[in-house]
Amino acid sequence: ILMTSTMWMCFGCIEHELPVPARAPGNVVVRQVDMGSDYGLQLHFDLASGEVVAEHPKNAWCVRFRFDSDSVWMDLNGSRFMHIAPLADEQLQAEVQEDDVNTLDWSVNHPSSRTEDQLVMVNRAWAIDLGRDPNNPVASLGNRRIEILDVSSNQLTLRVAGLEGLTEEALALDWDTLTVHKDEMISQTHVSLLDLGVVSIEPHKHTWDLYFTQYTTLFDMGPDEDPLEYLVSGVLSHAEGVQVMQPDSGSWEDWKVLPWPQELMLDDWDTIGYDWKSYSIDEGSYTIDTEAIYCIRTNEGREFLLRFLDFYDDVGDAGRFTFETLER
Repeated sequence: ILMTSTMWMCFGCIEHELPVPARAPGNVVVRQVDMGSDYGLQLHFDLASGEVVAEHPKNAWCVRFRFDSDSVWMDLNGSRFMHIAPLADEQLQAEVQEDDVNTLDWSVNHPSSRTEDQLVMVNRAWAIDLGRDPNNPVASLGNRRIEILDVSSNQLTLRVAGLEGLTEEALALDWDTLTVHKDEMISQTHVSLLDLGVVSIEPHKHTWDLYFTQYTTLFDMGPDEDPLEYLVSGVLSHAEGVQVMQPDSGSWEDWKVLPWPQELMLDDWDTIGYDWKSYSIDEGSYTIDTEAIYCIRTNEGREFLLRFLDFYDDVGDAGRFTFETLER
């Protein structure tokens, strides 16, 4: 995918565990979660215990599948700046030249929720840009084409091949088939299109609440401009049953006792997001908005206040989240 110089400039300027014993409800506790100075880790965090319950490198997976009762959805690994484009029947079987790749209708997943474009259906096909190589962020991991062959409430079968540089004869020999089964113990099943297999990286349901990760967001550039795709580091809350409110007024002490209106509790995954910090190009450093408060309700109905304190480790490298939590 071609990137404008403006996009590269923006990427360059924004984002270049300690287990803690459980505590009595009502006490403020400082937590730390470290994704590394290269932002190379993705971490599942449990608010009740204050612990990272699972972590994995961001190159461990490419797509993940969510099996709902009557639908299956596919998410991209946004931490690698992955893109997706629909393929028509004639494109799926055709030879694709390198110059043709940039003419496809590429997009990213929206960071707040899934859209209809991510619905998995039989014969639906996509081109997938596997994104950046975590070991060399300016290098691409290449492209694939995938087609859904079969889908049900508990499994799906897809086939995967290269995208460009294959003649029709070579493409016919390049397909690999993969079956993905629903796991009742987890929310999403992760798949590597590089290794052509399911990877076990997500902890069991209701054992985690927050996901510390890089991800791709979309900046609104105005009514006459397309949104700007941007790689950021922050917190997503797509664990089952988790809801978040960011109050626009009131203090930490206020929200310890005020009721949390259900109509203001959001299911959007990026309500916490990344913008509790801001980056100064002149100073070359982040500033934390310690007044930004997040009210988090877990699947079990437990309620936690959270605010961020720092984004640096002891030697001044970015990538360590330091934050306060309080269960009310």
